[in-house]
Amino acid sequence: MRNLTRSCFGVALLLSVATPSWAGIHYKAVTTVPDARNGNNQIVVEGWVAGDKAKVLFRDSGNPMMKKGSYLLTKDGGRTLYLVDPEEKTYAEWDLQAMLGTAGAVLQGMGPLLKIEFSDPKVEKVSEGDGGSLLGLPTRHVKSRTSYSMKIKVLGMGQASNVVSEQEIWATDKLKDVGLGVWLRADPPRTGNENFDKLVAAQASQVGGFPLKTVTVSTTTNNKGKQQVSRTSTEVTELDAAASVPDATFEIPGGYEETQLVPMSPGQ
Repeated sequence: MRNLTRSCFGVALLLSVATPSWAGIHYKAVTTVPDARNGNNQIVVEGWVAGDKAKVLFRDSGNPMMKKGSYLLTKDGGRTLYLVDPEEKTYAEWDLQAMLGTAGAVLQGMGPLLKIEFSDPKVEKVSEGDGGSLLGLPTRHVKSRTSYSMKIKVLGMGQASNVVSEQEIWATDKLKDVGLGVWLRADPPRTGNENFDKLVAAQASQVGGFPLKTVTVSTTTNNKGKQQVSRTSTEVTELDAAASVPDATFEIPGGYEETQLVPMSPGQ
């Protein structure tokens, strides 16, 4: 009887201190983006995902908005997203769609000071086929080309250019957790420019699943024939699709203060 009592007490104690866990996904990824000063900038992240929940920790980044040690959190697949800063013990709602949409609206609303026009948009799928295995998962390799003309007018004086963006994506349909889309996504966030956003949506609709590797090369040619080429890439470098992810991973620590990423204007 005494042994049975001890066993029951041990089980109860274990249950009381155990942290609930989900079978989830753990990954690491590197994004390389053009940088006018340094040539390239790398953003290194580590992510944990369980269904609609996700945490994306910035291990290294030259972007002040994504400083080292801060992280993104969501519990609803990215519809509500928070940027958490452990150093400052703060958190703020991160609405990238709205932030870029606002920026686009500001640019479009500057009247004679600045005006951006898009024309002749075209999206075409160049090829699609077996992408081989990446990190132990089968992929589809999709190659697409997006082109458009862009005219920027400053105080009535304009400069026209043609942009051709060639994108290669290696995507897998073997991962179903929606939270992966917080960082691993084929569609860039919307800019607020209607024509360009339609172009983005058309390109994204050609890809199924979550991208494990994406390479985009954009070539901009001005009306004098001068070209500028930029290359952006994202690649998952490590992946554990059967990781044990504690529930606490997706919680904002107690005592953190809520702040705002973008100061509200008077009256808001």
